[in-house]
Amino acid sequence: MAIVDSGADFCVFPTQVAKQLGIEIPNERDTVFTGTSDTSQVAYFAPVRAAIWNANADEAPIEFDLYAGFCDTLDHIGMGLLGQEGFFSRFEISFNFTGNSLTIT
Repeated sequence: MAIVDSGADFCVFPTQVAKQLGIEIPNERDTVFTGTSDTSQVAYFAPVRAAIWNANADEAPIEFDLYAGFCDTLDHIGMGLLGQEGFFSRFEISFNFTGNSLTIT
């Protein structure tokens, strides 16, 4: 599970997800970044296969390769962030605030 975060530079997920996928954390592909606070955080990156489901339709998911980060500061949230590199850079995203919807093309 992840939320769309247009302010996030990268796609980052909890380290719990990396463990479920068998991705070793820590690894040599680390990046230090800051989020909404000034506290530095470390994300460990790895290539993964991602999928986007339309919860309101019986359509097949959109699957794509993603170089994703995994960060323990997201473990308490239990959700990832779909950011600029890898998500917004790959798809056309359209927000409809009044209709409470998001379109991914």
